[in-house]
Formats: sequence, C-alpha cells, structure tokens
Amino acid sequence: MSKSRYTMRLSLNVLNHMGLSLYSNTPAVIAEVIANAWDADATEVDVEVDAAAMTITVCDNGVGMDLADVNEKYLYVGYRKRETASGDAAEPFLTERGRKPMGRKGIGKLSLFAIANRISVYTKKQDAASESFLLDAERIKEAIEQEDPSTAKDYEPEEIPFDKDIHPQGTILHIDDLKKTRITRATLDGLKKRIARRFSVLDDFQIRVNGESVTFEDRDYFHKARFIFQYKKDYAVNCENLDRDGDTGKPMQYNRPYCFDEKGQIDERGRHAVEGWIAIARRSNDLDGEGSDDNLNKIAIVVRGKVAQEDILQEFRLGGMITKYMFGEIAADFLDEDDADDIATSSRQSIAVDDARFNALKTFLRTELQHIWTETNRLKDRKGLENALADNPPLREWYGELPKKLQPRAQRIFAEIDKATIDEDRKRDFYASGVLAFERLKMDASLDILDTIDETNVEAFLDFLAEIDAIEAANYREIVKERLKVIQKLSDNVAEDVKERVLQEYIFDHLWLLDPAWERATEYANMEQRIQAALPDDSTKTVDLRTDIRYRRVAAGHVIVELKRGSRRVKKTEIEDQLLRYMHAARAELKKDPAEAALPVEGVCLIGTLPRGWDDAESRRADEESLRPHRIRVMTYSELINNAESAYAKFLAATKSTKQLSLLIDRIREYTPNGSRGQAPVSAP
Repeated sequence: MSKSRYTMRLSLNVLNHMGLSLYSNTPAVIAEVIANAWDADATEVDVEVDAAAMTITVCDNGVGMDLADVNEKYLYVGYRKRETASGDAAEPFLTERGRKPMGRKGIGKLSLFAIANRISVYTKKQDAASESFLLDAERIKEAIEQEDPSTAKDYEPEEIPFDKDIHPQGTILHIDDLKKTRITRATLDGLKKRIARRFSVLDDFQIRVNGESVTFEDRDYFHKARFIFQYKKDYAVNCENLDRDGDTGKPMQYNRPYCFDEKGQIDERGRHAVEGWIAIARRSNDLDGEGSDDNLNKIAIVVRGKVAQEDILQEFRLGGMITKYMFGEIAADFLDEDDADDIATSSRQSIAVDDARFNALKTFLRTELQHIWTETNRLKDRKGLENALADNPPLREWYGELPKKLQPRAQRIFAEIDKATIDEDRKRDFYASGVLAFERLKMDASLDILDTIDETNVEAFLDFLAEIDAIEAANYREIVKERLKVIQKLSDNVAEDVKERVLQEYIFDHLWLLDPAWERATEYANMEQRIQAALPDDSTKTVDLRTDIRYRRVAAGHVIVELKRGSRRVKKTEIEDQLLRYMHAARAELKKDPAEAALPVEGVCLIGTLPRGWDDAESRRADEESLRPHRIRVMTYSELINNAESAYAKFLAATKSTKQLSLLIDRIREYTPNGSRGQAPVSAP
C-alpha cells in the first residue's frame, strides 16, 4: 500500500479546549486531582490550602511515577487508563488494589489550569528515581502562539529540583499563581464539605483537608432529611432527624427497586442498577446555599465513586413544588463501563444527554420522582394529622368520628396547618376553624338523607336540622370571638386622639359595633345625596353629608349615623334637631318604595365628649328618655367600644357550652399539651 499524501496533526491548541479553561470551580478541579490519586491506588490524600499565600498542595501515597510513567502516561494527553495488558476492552481493568479507575482519558490533570498558572509535580515510584517538573500555563500558551501549523511541536515542561519528602512512593502537586478571579477565601473555607459531597468512597479512602479528615458527616445535609427513599443500601443510618412512623415509631425510610432495563422500566433482572438515595427536606429553604455549589436542591449522579453530573433534577419538569424539597445522590456505574463509549462530556462535569444509557436512567428516575412526589404528599398529610391529633385529644376524638370519605381532606388541611410557621395558640385556632369547615362538609354529605325522609323517620330530619343549628351557632360564636378581638385591639392599641378617626373609617361598614343585630348593613343607592336633596332649604343643606353622616339598610330597618368631631361639645337639642331633619328627609325618600317606607328609621350620633349637661346622671337619663321615642341614640366613641365588648361577651357567656359542637370548638382551642387549660379566651365571663 503506497504512503498516503495526507497527514493528521494535533495542535497544542487542543490543550486550550481540553483543560486550560475546562472546569468551572475549585472543588471540581481538586476532585480531579483526588480522583487521580484514587486511580494511583493511594490510600491517603492530603490537601493543604494556604489562603494567605494563595497556594494549594495535594499529596498522595499512591504508586507514584518513574520517568517512563511521566512521559508515557501523565504527560500523554489522551492516555487510555483502562487498557488491560491483553488489550481486551471487554476485560474490566482493575488497579493493583482491585479498584475501578475513575479517570478514563487522562485529561483530568489539565483541569488544574482552570484555577492556576503553575503546577509543580513531584513524584516517586518505589525502587525508582524521583521525578520533578513544572507545568507552566503561560509557557504552554506561548508555545501555542508560536506553533508552526506545518510542523508538530511538543511542549517540554521545565525540570525543577526535587525538594519534597516522599517515601517510599507517592506524588505531590504544588499549585500556585492561582487565578484570583476563580478562587476566593470563601471557596477555600468550604472545600472540605464540597470534597465530601463529590466522593462516595470515603470509607476506603482517607482524604484530609488542612489536616482534618473528610467524612460523610462533612456533607452536612443528611440531618436535613425528613423522609428518605433509598436504593440497594441503607443511607438512613446517617439521617438523625427523619420523621418517625406514628404507629411503629420507626424512621420513615423506604427501600425502593433499583434495577431496570434498557428502556428505564423497573425490572429486578434488568441489566442496569443504581445505588443511592433521594431525600425530602422539611422546608425548601433548608436546601438553600450561599452559591450554586452550596445549593442542595439537586440530585447528583455519581460514577465509580465520583460525581459525574452535578444535578440531574433539573432535567425534570414535574410541576408543583415538591421538587423544591428534594436532594440526593444516585450512583450509576453502568454509565461508565470499560467496553462502552465514554459518556462524559468534554467538560468532565456532566453526561452526554443523548446517550441511551443516560436516557434509561432518566426514565427510571422520572418514574421514581413521580412516586416520591405522590408518596411525600401522602406522608406529609399523615404526619400533619399525627402531630395535630397527638397534641390535641379533643381534636383526636372529633377526627375519629369523621366520615371516612372526609378524613383524607382533613389530613391535607391539618398537614398545611402543621407545617405553617405559627405558634401553637394560632395552630389551635386554625384547627378549630378546620373542624367547623368539616362539620359543614358533613352536612353537605348528609343531604342525601332528605330523599329518604317520610312520616316514619321524621326524627332523622329533626336530628339533621339540629345539627345544622349547632353548626350555625358554633360559626356565629367564632364570628363573635373574632369581633371581640377587633374591639380589644381598638381599645388597647388605638390612642384616644386617633380613636375617633379610626372608628369613622371603620364603623359604617361594621355596624355590628353599634348593635349586634345589625349584621349585614348595606348601602342604598345614593341615599346620602338623596337625603341631602330632600332637606329643607336652610343652612343644613350646606353640610357635606358624605363625611358627616352615613345611611345604612339593616335587617330591621334603616339607620342614619352622624359623626361629631371629638373636640366639639354639643347640646342634646342640637343633636335631636339635626338627626330628626336627616331622618325626616330619609322617610320622604323611602316613601317612593312602600315596602321600605314601612320599616322604622333609627338615628345614632357618635361624639367625642358627652353633650352639655350630661355630666349629671339624672340629666342624661332624662335626655335619653326624651330621645327614645324618636329612635335616637347618643354615645361616645369610648362607650361604643365598651358597649360592644360587653354585649358580645354576654352573648358568649350565655351560649357557652349550650351546644355540643361549640363545646368541642372551645376544647380544641383551649387545650394545651401539658393537660392544663389554656388562658381563658376573651369571651370567658
């Protein structure tokens, strides 16, 4: 065969694409050096970080290298680490210690240039001479720039003195002239944790950072797990804060299938298998970190004991919020078999997304994540219910009698209340409100009995009506309690000089402050303007009724409320004359609607200080008696609050414990875990 006229050459510029700017962060770079130490059968690796000098030194006790190893393996970019002596790719390559190498193409060493310009290499193989040389990024770049395209050119590292103590074998990398834009003190401080998260071989491989051993505990995330789903091995032993099953008391850990076929379908005889775990955090912000490398809301893919892909969770768009609580690690060694194509991308930090093996893994994980999503929602509901019922026996009694078809809904509601960041008193309030809501649902579910009622079971209908009455009474008691809280806030937190203004803005839409019977006061189309137009033609027509009075329609009739400035002290006759004018004008307008005209019109005057002469109790009583036939009342803003508080408190006292449901609501709200009753509510007599 004649010699070809064609020649393939590789430029040194390939190094630019393969290493000089390949890696994105310091932990990933140091992980490549540690991986090389693993492949060299090291049992110990020491990483020394000198933040002040901005240097990193990595020392291992691996087999080391002689001159031939340096030139033919270490400096040979693309050296096939996994080639067996027989050259049979189907025969798994193992190191002398029986390890499967993490590296494959021999380009990991180039990652160091992503964080530094100078790497000094010191190495010694047992019974061989020591070797030492300098890799200088600037000189490599110079060689690239000066390279003649017509000739092949090699980069020759500079020999340096061997001044390190290596015995009997091992390798030291001294990394200096760090690129400050790529490395910070904060990055170095967190190096131990980040290294721990990048390797799963810490049991068989001693890694130290500045003299401190790197352990699984340094990952600093297992304590965040609330539930854990694990594959093949037990990882729950590391999780000290797992929720416990209310029935068995055991940690909530779940063993999942871990074998699947080439299509990603679960199959216990499938050729693909994984190890690892996926956990659910208690709160999504438990997974937050200071930077992307610290963020735990991800699932790492580990191959041969080292992270191959930082996060596969982002590959899935499942919807909902549950993925915000997920974190984990899945080991999938089948992605890197010796006799299969290299699945890693050129950056060595992720996996080729179009590879069939990777797609099988994604299909398997998608199925698992959907299962975990569904199961987690169920577990959260269950734990929320357990916590609610454990802390509140009255609530437990009620739940036990709830219809089975409504219990799942109650679980969901109580789970939401349980995870809310509120104090126990507020939780009990929410539980009580939830019970009322479910009592209403019970009524809806019981409406079917109306179809079966006849003269033979009319008592069932009466029982049904009694339950509705109990629900309405309990609901109204809850409304009254909330109103009392509003009144107390007005009384306690509103200073006298602004109380008038606050009430003026509030009272017209909340006439229950004036009279509990005025439940649902409504407006009547343009009535204030119509009253003003109907007034006699005198000075009172100049009053801006939109700020001085309001008209409201209540169940029992019509109400006109007049507000007087707190600083103004008026006579009883002035109040009477002005309100009568407004009331007469209102009646004149209401005559246009006979049905409305038949209802009474009442007048209320709110003032800051009592009318003149009312400091004397007898005079006040006489004036009030004279106003009563006209349906006119006068009160100060302070009296308004006191009267309303008294009226609602009397109602609660009169209705307390008269209905079984109301009694249950009170017991739920007032119960405390130590068995004592809580502080008496504002309604207590």
